[in-house]
Amino acid sequence: MSLDFTVPGAFDTQPAEPVAPEIPEPPAEPPRRQRAPLPPALAEAAEMYAAGQELDAMRRLESALKSGEDLGEAALRAWGGLFDLLQVLGRRPAFDALALTFARRFEKSPPAWNGSLETENTAAETTGGRAHVSLSGALNARIGEVLKQTMKLAATSTLVRMDLAKLVDADNDGATLLLRGIAALKRANKEFVFGSPEHLAQILAAKLVPGERRNESMWLLLLELYQQAFRQDEFEEAAVNYAITFEVSPPSWVALPTRAEEAPQPAPAPPRKAEGFALSGQLLGATAADFAPLEAQLAGRDEYDIDARKLVRIDAASAGHLLEVLTRLHAKGKTLRISGLSTLVAAYLETLGFADVAELRARVI
Repeated sequence: MSLDFTVPGAFDTQPAEPVAPEIPEPPAEPPRRQRAPLPPALAEAAEMYAAGQELDAMRRLESALKSGEDLGEAALRAWGGLFDLLQVLGRRPAFDALALTFARRFEKSPPAWNGSLETENTAAETTGGRAHVSLSGALNARIGEVLKQTMKLAATSTLVRMDLAKLVDADNDGATLLLRGIAALKRANKEFVFGSPEHLAQILAAKLVPGERRNESMWLLLLELYQQAFRQDEFEEAAVNYAITFEVSPPSWVALPTRAEEAPQPAPAPPRKAEGFALSGQLLGATAADFAPLEAQLAGRDEYDIDARKLVRIDAASAGHLLEVLTRLHAKGKTLRISGLSTLVAAYLETLGFADVAELRARVI
């Protein structure tokens, strides 16, 4: 305002300076719920299972539940993982006992035993160009047929894996046949690896008595199992007892090279349904090429469901390649879901970071 009162308009109200309109702040996004980390028991059991160590995984979860280890929000998942393992191992009595305890504790129905999964001895080719053999029940003369199938698969396979965790007994006839199968694989320069060799070694060791001149094939198989399990001390002790019992020179310890089980090999893509991409069976040593069809199917789609209801196991090599594919798709704005996962497989994928790029839907316990 001018101090000269004689100036016309000196007392007139001056126009207010324009004020910038207030721009409302955008509403804050609701905070994302942070996923609680998996308890060590469940994470470790999932990793053991992915590596083919079913018995170790079972013992880890059993120990956690019996000791009252803090499982946080994942308590039900830990129970579900133990149910999965008992089913995989074919341990029906233990499964039923756990179901009764579960029903009493949680006052809800436990999972049902899946009778369709009960098989004795099987041999099949897995993704990754490998032969997967599962022996169960008693190691006896009845394994002859599955070993014949194994030899056929070995002709075109890069590696043969024999899982022994389901075996509950063994005799000399079964040991003889298994030794012949191992010898045939060695002659053909085929790589093979045992799953849970210590388990069968424990069964055999309990049946063998130093000084009793019988069951020689069981002795030789025991030495082979110790060799495959890298148990040199147990091997040397059993070798001495074998030499004393049969008065012959025992096999010598040979340092085995590191197994190439984790090295992926080219192989046909996993089976897929017409309406989507499915993961099934044993995904062992799959390569990036095996998951290429997944990217092709998402070319013109924003959302996609991957069916994993029949996925039994996925190893580290296969999971790594699948994660690379899903990460690229997620970066392009794709919404991905993996449905029907077993408790342990879902937990394993979670430990690898899959939940950051896809929604993991496990079977409800």
